[in-house]
Amino acid sequence: MRRAVAAEMMDDPEVDPRELAENFDDIERANRLFGGIDPVVAGVFERDATWLLDVGCGSADIPRALLREARARGRRLEIVALDASESVLDIARARTGNDPLMRFVRADARSLPFPDGAFDMATCNLALHHFEPPDAIEVLREMRRVARTPLVVDLERSGLAHFATLAFAQFMAKNRLTKHDAPLSVRRAYTRREVAELARLAGWTAPAVRRSPYFRLVLNDGE
Repeated sequence: MRRAVAAEMMDDPEVDPRELAENFDDIERANRLFGGIDPVVAGVFERDATWLLDVGCGSADIPRALLREARARGRRLEIVALDASESVLDIARARTGNDPLMRFVRADARSLPFPDGAFDMATCNLALHHFEPPDAIEVLREMRRVARTPLVVDLERSGLAHFATLAFAQFMAKNRLTKHDAPLSVRRAYTRREVAELARLAGWTAPAVRRSPYFRLVLNDGE
């Protein structure tokens, strides 16, 4: 399957905020049911990260899950949740409340407003496929620059993944954006070989990619 080059409706700056919030309801449900949270939690707590940047945070469901897990384990974790969209950040703030361990920053993932090595870890979840290859390389380069350990979890493009996502959009989603964007997300996603090459071009020392359940890829730097 050739990678699609097309815009997702959720990325439209003029998108209706109510529809966008409902779209994130679907994304959060998919993350809970289909393996979007577990590989991030596992990756973060395998390391001694206490200061984490989440790039392209969306509604911040995964950062919230990380903070719940940190509290359950008695671990200290603080998170900066970053997104380029103020509308998205409004949704994330509303769903997070006044948690003192999370703060929100609006910025471009291709030019992160932080010094080198500012974070123990940088994560990017279901966001890399929104960037075309030259921009994706910049995102990965910036993640590597600002964090000791980068971790990316995203969809893997394949015919089977596309079929499964079509089924999810048809039978489990009511939101107009989800029905359009979910199958397109798979078609815009990268393969294992492609995402490893993007990481190499971004200067990652030893990019390693593995599959995770329900058509996810987990990318880290094996340095």
